[in-house]
Amino acid sequence: MSSQTGRIVEVTLENKENDFFFGNFCASVALPIETLKRETPMQIEKQLLTKYFLGQVSEEEKEKIHQWLLDSEDHKASFIRERIRFDASVLAGERKPKAKKRFKLIPSLIWGSKIAASALFILGSFFFYHNYRMAQMCTTYQSIKVPSGSRTNLILSDGTSVWLNANTTFRYPQVFSKKSREVFLDGEAYFDVKKGDTPFIVKTGKYNVEVLGTQFDVEAYSDKSKFETTLYTGKVKLYNFKTTVPVFLLPGQTAYLSGHVLKVSTDTRKSRHGWKDGLIYIENESFEEIMAILEKYFSVRIVIKNKKVYQLGYEGKIRISDGIDHALRVLQKDYPFDYERDEESNVIFIN
Repeated sequence: MSSQTGRIVEVTLENKENDFFFGNFCASVALPIETLKRETPMQIEKQLLTKYFLGQVSEEEKEKIHQWLLDSEDHKASFIRERIRFDASVLAGERKPKAKKRFKLIPSLIWGSKIAASALFILGSFFFYHNYRMAQMCTTYQSIKVPSGSRTNLILSDGTSVWLNANTTFRYPQVFSKKSREVFLDGEAYFDVKKGDTPFIVKTGKYNVEVLGTQFDVEAYSDKSKFETTLYTGKVKLYNFKTTVPVFLLPGQTAYLSGHVLKVSTDTRKSRHGWKDGLIYIENESFEEIMAILEKYFSVRIVIKNKKVYQLGYEGKIRISDGIDHALRVLQKDYPFDYERDEESNVIFIN
């Protein structure tokens, strides 16, 4: 603050203890006002002010700065500008020597300017870092591989729930971008997609499945020719780089690949999605088809030598966690066959 008593001007510079920017300082300087009026305004170099902020000035330099501040309001404004620049550089992490003491000039204008500048800098830095981090996460993909005889469930960053079947590989970003929600599937998955403004796209090696919010199942193992998508709720669009006209599904419909042609049929069988509950539903399947199902779930090769069982049908359900030996023993109750297993080659022979 400043006040006049006779012909003396007093300027007081002070700071509260542990101030973040300036350190601890309280001093008074009294000078004859005639001296201030008649002297030519002195000039202060920026380097000297920087030393002052760092607490590295001598008593003579300190006195010089104090007198310079008394010369005019312009000097005070310059002092504030340099102080704000210095504080910003400190917050930005620039290297600086350790200071034994740091000083601060207050009126309230400095305090307000300091807080405003620091807050803007911190908010700007946080906003920049947040955007940078989000951009990194959008381009960073995680991959999960489900072993044979297992299944797993995960929740994606947008709230979408995904069940993954045995021997499935699934790639997804840590965070979806604002423009798209894309995942990559090699295997079978059941999706309960959280409704959003951007399309949710499942990319496979055969067709892509695009939705906004729905429940559906996709089977597309890269080492198999089979491709199927069954829709339970909502609406989906299927396409690939070869198709000029996409295929749309309604609830209760299944799209499947027949040769190189995508066909649509009505199919509401439980076997389409029972696996996510740990069950294999067999609904009037032939023995050969059942063995193909077991091969998928348990990662084994099954060779049927007994030709009598080829076309026999079966209905029922098998719990995946019980294993393939249990499944075969259940089938033996209805089918006249024996089996043996070659552990080295991981092949089961149906005799």
